[in-house]
Amino acid sequence: MTTAALAAELGISEGNLWYHFKTKRDLLETISAEFVLYLNERLALLPDKRNDVVEGYIALMVSLAQELLKYRFLYRDQADYGCHSQIVLNNITGLYEKSRAQFKAFYSEMVRVNVLDWPKGQLDGLAVNAIILIRFGLEYFRESQQAFDSRAVEKTFLQHLTLFEHRLEPAAARRLRYAIANHLSDAAVYAA
Repeated sequence: MTTAALAAELGISEGNLWYHFKTKRDLLETISAEFVLYLNERLALLPDKRNDVVEGYIALMVSLAQELLKYRFLYRDQADYGCHSQIVLNNITGLYEKSRAQFKAFYSEMVRVNVLDWPKGQLDGLAVNAIILIRFGLEYFRESQQAFDSRAVEKTFLQHLTLFEHRLEPAAARRLRYAIANHLSDAAVYAA
């Protein structure tokens, strides 16, 4: 992303951007610090046995959609997070492990309350595959030269749902499909 494009996206002049951030590195570090705060908030989303696990999972999907859209440039063409930012490098330890544990916690709770019929010994694999599809889904659409439009995030999350939808209680599957079709477009608006 160029600074001219960034300034246009923010609705300010490029000169004002440079006034506040003397170098591109300063700008990147400021955005990276915001990303780390957002990431920690997203990682704190865990199932609560007192609340509906499907609603909790929907909140996680919305948060992830916002993260992917708002911080897309941090993900794009990056084999690993943060190789360009010291702030991210210093705070990213165990990101995949924490994300895997987060997804596994949701899937475990879905199994516990009989929303998901999945072998407990295979929940870890399901969590890893969901992360891979969500983390790299947008890049798949870009690299395969498919339209990267407002539906790309929705298609990415629908693709992740194909991993386990067939083993979800039908009402839960419908709720997740509905949420992906409706709430993730709200995430796109929020991230813009």
